[in-house]
Amino acid sequence: MIKLAMAMFLLAGAPAAMAAGLTDAHDAYDRNEVAKAERLYAAIAADAAASADDRAEAGVELARIAWLIDGKADVALQRLAAARTTGGKACDVSEMTARVLREAKRGAEAIAAEPALLAACPEPRKRDPIRVHAIAARLDRAIDVPAERPSLLRQASAEAAQLTQDAGNDGAKARLAVAVLAGDAAAALAAWKDYYWLTDADAPPALAQFHPTALFEKGLSAGASDGDRVEVAHLLMRAGFADALKRYASAFGLPGNARNDHWKLVQAYLAQRHALTAAELETNRALAHGGSKDDEPLKQAAFKTLGVLMGAAGAKGDPRAAVLEHYGVIGSVGLTGGYPSLHVGHVVDDRTETVRQYGHSARIRFAVIDNMWANGFEGWLWDGSAQTGGWSGEDLIVQVRSAYTSGPTSAYALLGDTAERRELLANIAQWSSEDVAKARTGVPTTLRSVNGRLRLQVVEQVAAAAKRHAGADDDFRRAFLDEYWRASNQHSIFIHEGRHAIDKAMASDPSTLDETMLEYHAKLSELALADYPRMALHNINRGIGGSSAHDRAGTRIIGHFNAWIEAHSGQVAGYDPSLPAAVQLDKLTDAQIREVARSLDPLAQGQGSTASAGSPSGTSRR
Repeated sequence: MIKLAMAMFLLAGAPAAMAAGLTDAHDAYDRNEVAKAERLYAAIAADAAASADDRAEAGVELARIAWLIDGKADVALQRLAAARTTGGKACDVSEMTARVLREAKRGAEAIAAEPALLAACPEPRKRDPIRVHAIAARLDRAIDVPAERPSLLRQASAEAAQLTQDAGNDGAKARLAVAVLAGDAAAALAAWKDYYWLTDADAPPALAQFHPTALFEKGLSAGASDGDRVEVAHLLMRAGFADALKRYASAFGLPGNARNDHWKLVQAYLAQRHALTAAELETNRALAHGGSKDDEPLKQAAFKTLGVLMGAAGAKGDPRAAVLEHYGVIGSVGLTGGYPSLHVGHVVDDRTETVRQYGHSARIRFAVIDNMWANGFEGWLWDGSAQTGGWSGEDLIVQVRSAYTSGPTSAYALLGDTAERRELLANIAQWSSEDVAKARTGVPTTLRSVNGRLRLQVVEQVAAAAKRHAGADDDFRRAFLDEYWRASNQHSIFIHEGRHAIDKAMASDPSTLDETMLEYHAKLSELALADYPRMALHNINRGIGGSSAHDRAGTRIIGHFNAWIEAHSGQVAGYDPSLPAAVQLDKLTDAQIREVARSLDPLAQGQGSTASAGSPSGTSRR
């Protein structure tokens, strides 16, 4: 599997005046050293000499641990209240507060707190997540308290109208949920199309057969029949909008008189999704506290879910084919990064591709999934800073769409003299001295200043390509998002997962392949064959020194690159002999990155440098 670092990590995960202790705490948390991270965060939060931003950020992370890992809403809110008194990171404190209140089913408190939470946040782009949580709280309460429903729906609609373009897919999902409950077919279709980045079509390829335009118009009308409403519910199930589905079914008393096969599927889906994600949460929380890494209990829970879903569908044969056919779901359960992990999502595209690298090829299916039930233990632990971007196996490559949609928009925010760019530049300046000290210890670790510079270099490269691709009348932003999306898919899915498929096809017994070696080879292919090797290098240069297969492979690769820089310093433009080679990784040219990667890859030895490095056409990109 490939771990995808979310682009916003460099922005939201690191204040301009970050102390080394806070960096160490983040690193410990990312490595699932939760108890250590909690001690470090607590020390920073209590340190009167630390900056307000550092103390506030530590408080937010302590609240994350209390809520995400321990399920203690009161403790999390107490920690957030303490963080608020520092005066730092006001938007992050407000967002986490809104989230805890909403997820803890304290909707009335979330609604009442929203004005103050918004007022405390001076950054417009960071008010969107607060509003999204408040909208969800209103919709939940609209179901729980029918007498207040009309008023709550009006409030939710007003809030949804204030969401900005930066709200992205979370904003589109919120607007869809409001429109479905309010019976507004036009608004529902607009939000649906925004979520999937659609223009000419009304559905991504895997959902086109359901004709959303017609379903929304019939099922959301004032006089809709129970049968038409069940068809809307079935569409929401196939797409994976579980929260909107639950509210819609409850609000309109489904199934009513429409007791058909589609309702049987919806009913089984809601019950089993709840049961399986509850089992996964229990597993994840135990792992975060050092529990057993035996994946058998999670597998048994998944197999039980498969059985119930198949029974509701009256299906026989291969369970994977059955749940794909009747529920539009693809999943995987087992060990990911050494941890028991569940990965389940809804298919939005499914096609066959031929992958070619260094004279070798493999025929594979490529599927894109979205609206995840779960995306592995590490994805849950990282809580938005990174997640599994996909996996391969048995001639199937799976891309997790949600791991990619925020990358292009956050990258675009770094163009020009923006607040996001200024913040990142300030962070890089702070990290640089810390990273030099770290590099001189010789201990492998992620160097954030290097990754920050790589990030900005990639943004500039993609912007240049977008300017070339966009015509005189074309929208540059749209061209940039398209190119960034394509490039992200290319290196991290088509090339990375394609290399896994090739390695497995070449092996006499694929079951004996070492996971770390597979990741090592796949990352080398990314670096050598991607249109933007710096994009791949930026993603690889995270988790260095960690224990997962991804981290071990990345550590090995970055070590080789640093050694190459030291041995060829005269060929590295701007090389400074007074600084460690590790902090000069971003000075390599694209050609040098490709050269080093090929020199390390046994498959590239004696082979040509060409490969099928294009990207699948994606999931109905704009």
